[in-house]
Amino acid sequence: MATDFWASSHFNYWIVDHATVKQAREEDLRYATPREVALLGIFFANVIFRLCKKLDLRQQVIATATVFFRRFYLRSSYCGTDPFFVAAACVYLAAKAEETPIHLKNVVVEARTVFSNEYGIRHFPADHSKLAEMEFYLLEDLDFHLIVFHPYRDLIDLCAQYTTVEIGEEGEVGAEVASDGDRYWGTGKGKWHIAEAAVQTAWFIINDTFRSDLCLIYPPYLIATASVFVACVTHAGTLRKLQAKYTRDNIIPSKGVGVTSIPPPPSAPHVLTQTPQRTFSTPALAARDEMIDFFAGLNISLEVMAKISQEIMSMYALWDSIADSSNDSERREAVRRMRMEEAAIPGGRGIGKVQSDEVVYTERDLVAIIQRMREARDLEEAHPPTGRPMAVNKRLAL
Repeated sequence: MATDFWASSHFNYWIVDHATVKQAREEDLRYATPREVALLGIFFANVIFRLCKKLDLRQQVIATATVFFRRFYLRSSYCGTDPFFVAAACVYLAAKAEETPIHLKNVVVEARTVFSNEYGIRHFPADHSKLAEMEFYLLEDLDFHLIVFHPYRDLIDLCAQYTTVEIGEEGEVGAEVASDGDRYWGTGKGKWHIAEAAVQTAWFIINDTFRSDLCLIYPPYLIATASVFVACVTHAGTLRKLQAKYTRDNIIPSKGVGVTSIPPPPSAPHVLTQTPQRTFSTPALAARDEMIDFFAGLNISLEVMAKISQEIMSMYALWDSIADSSNDSERREAVRRMRMEEAAIPGGRGIGKVQSDEVVYTERDLVAIIQRMREARDLEEAHPPTGRPMAVNKRLAL
């Protein structure tokens, strides 16, 4: 099950639809706007990222911890729990799941330091047993499903410049292959030689997708494919390298058009022959056609891929509403700059600029929002609107 996504608990239990995600946020939407709730999802992904970096954990652990966090809040609400405490428990559990365990004491010490210095959180418990107890509650809400598939390997599988996994490795031990059938894995078919800079951009985009609900809604291979697509259409260098193949005469025959027929010699009888029509396109359009051919041959729904791509760009637009000083802001600035460069390419189609008239939230503002939500919920539970009014001086009858 750990090597087969389709038989894993990830696919069978933790791929949900948009309606399920929206339903999970119903209680939070009573105390905050939809935009604020969405910003909290991005904010706590950044919190997990900073804590993991403080603990020197790999990106795989960061991704797994973020997935655990989002799975937990499919069944809980931000206002009903302490998300900072849950985030620390997710990091501790993810380190175990990814076979890079860290000591519980280190998690508590670093969490108290990061949360206090960066976000002004002073109430994180110093008792180690509290976090150990929270780990069991987290495991219970996750139904003890700790297997998480990430899009990173799927990204590598799409790139022709990287070596493929040979038969007999990664869960294919003992697999029988029919000798009379076509073999596609290991042959380079279905792959594309993507520019190294575009692959790096796609990798960064995959890292950023964990700040949205995509990991709960779509399989990892679709997220990887959409990330490659977004990287290709936003990375100007990739389009220029593709255009170099078609810039010989600046006149490019369209795909599938045959060679113009040779006219008959003068002594031969005149025969009416039909000459294939020759159409032309610009280098940018020809390069884009090559990309379209690649994605069209992947046997996936292009409509779904386009939808995921749009959600990725919407996530970046929402993320720009958070003013922070982390390294992630540099990455988003690089993505925004590449979008502007791509829009300036002749024949290119830019995605457009992010709206700058939106309200910008600082990280302390988001901390205040989550505290306000928790206080409003506690007040409502203490004084429910359906409760019966009672006089202040009323005494119980003996």
